[in-house]
Amino acid sequence: MSKLDDLLAQQKELEKQIAAARAAEQADAFKEIADICKAHNITYAQLKPVLTKQRKRRTKAEIEAAKAAN
Repeated sequence: MSKLDDLLAQQKELEKQIAAARAAEQADAFKEIADICKAHNITYAQLKPVLTKQRKRRTKAEIEAAKAAN
């Protein structure tokens, strides 16, 4: 094997390790979030407005202008 092949193999192995570490940390974060929510009696309905992006309502004129542009 050439030096390049060795390095590419190492890169693939590192990418696998990174993905595994990211998944483990994400699982820990979800558990921590769930524990905090339980401790403070926070429901999904209370979290949803914080987690979702609020979109500005478009006016009729904006809707019509978008339709005309298409």
